Amino acid sequence: MTSTVSRRFAEQNALGYDARIVNLVPGYAELHEISAAVLAARMPERARVLVVGAGTGTETLALARTSPGWELVGVDPSPDMLSIARRRAAAESLTGVTFHEGYVDDLPLDEPFDAAVSLLVMHFVAGAEAKRAYLGSIAARLRSGAPLLLCDLMEHDEDDLDVMAEYAAARGVGEEALAGIAQRLRNDFHPLNDDGLAALADETGFARPRPYFRGVAFVANELRRG
Repeated sequence: MTSTVSRRFAEQNALGYDARIVNLVPGYAELHEISAAVLAARMPERARVLVVGAGTGTETLALARTSPGWELVGVDPSPDMLSIARRRAAAESLTGVTFHEGYVDDLPLDEPFDAAVSLLVMHFVAGAEAKRAYLGSIAARLRSGAPLLLCDLMEHDEDDLDVMAEYAAARGVGEEALAGIAQRLRNDFHPLNDDGLAALADETGFARPRPYFRGVAFVANELRRG
């Protein structure tokens, strides 16, 4: 993520993130549960897993609960988000979990991971070149054959936006906040279509994406490192 993106998740934005995101992403809790189940089905009891854009720790904690024998390394550029993640992990006395402030590029290349997770991160990365660099940086730190679970807002139409607005309204989001959500979905995200993601995966050393979850226009795919 860029420094501009990391500022979006600083201070008060970090504190309110968990309350907001469940209204923005249909099936947010299920996404994390299913992602943890997918990796548990793929990986042995002992594995080293990279969590990119670890944020407040939701996916890291979900993985730790499902597979307590894994070593989980979360990386995120927002110290405010990571402060929340560390408190949550400590509250559950989770072991094998570490968080690093920074970017994937800051991690060494000679300690490859057995799997990686990037949930709701890459859609903030603007431009094909930057997305290519983002995925390529993850690929460079994975073993051959390692899975990457990737979920982002994908290309969508106005009908999808209407459905997501109704979803948020049903969860008690007011009109002013709904307008803000609609504006953010249109202006702050940089979605790909299926062909664009497949091409990007191929260019960065991954096999063709295989979808495993969809929440309206938020789609989760499994990619395999070549």
